Amino acid sequence: MFHSTETLHRFEARAASGATREILGASFEDAALEFVDLVHEGEVELTDCESGERRRFHIDLD
Repeated sequence: MFHSTETLHRFEARAASGATREILGASFEDAALEFVDLVHEGEVELTDCESGERRRFHIDLD
């Protein structure tokens, strides 16, 4: 969860199933958790919409 003083970044989030959404987050980790909460899948690839940097996350949902 972000605080109002943090700068939010736009990320393109893609699940292993192909579900894609634009997510706002203060960090890659914040955006990954937000996306996983929305789609209920533990595999996510995020792309920072400004820099193009990509990161992959595997989050255990158990």
